[in-house]
Amino acid sequence: MRAVIEQFPALSPVPTLPVVAALQSIVPDGVLVRGRTVLCSGDAAVSLALLVVAAATQAGSWLAVVGVPNLGLLAASEQGVALQRTVLVTPADNQREWASTVATVVDGFDVVMLEISRNITVSDARKLQTRIQARRGVLVVVDTARQPAVQSVFVPDVVLHTTTQQWHGLDDGAGHAQSRDVRVQVSGRRVPKPTQHCMHHVG
Repeated sequence: MRAVIEQFPALSPVPTLPVVAALQSIVPDGVLVRGRTVLCSGDAAVSLALLVVAAATQAGSWLAVVGVPNLGLLAASEQGVALQRTVLVTPADNQREWASTVATVVDGFDVVMLEISRNITVSDARKLQTRIQARRGVLVVVDTARQPAVQSVFVPDVVLHTTTQQWHGLDDGAGHAQSRDVRVQVSGRRVPKPTQHCMHHVG
């Protein structure tokens, strides 16, 4: 068998990164496949994206968070992200500088969490995805739109669209939200059949 694998490299195992137990039945293959793009959308997009990348950082991968202004380090820590291996990057608004910054980040990090810039073009998005594939990284794109992403400048391998069903911790308008029940709709070009899942989610 070893000789067959050496003769046909395409049969070699595809490199992957782990995900937390709560996502193993939701994310296709139960892992993050290197070279792919995951799009997290909906009202829990940011917190779910943090959960998606958490196990990879715990296992030793470095994470770059690019242009996610509403991300809090406390929230990232609560989702299990290893902050000692996390770098926050604020790219310029200029389209050319934005694309150049993200391309540089892709070259240096296993996992890149990225909020879509209003100025990004389809061409820039395709170049970034091609770079991710070549570098065997994982790109996690955040889109806080409340409707499922029908069309995006990116072509995601996996789409995780979130809709909050119920908050917990609120009592007749008092108290503070502690967790929520979230419906996750899973689709994308690497998903043979769209599915729906319900999960109890902190964040």
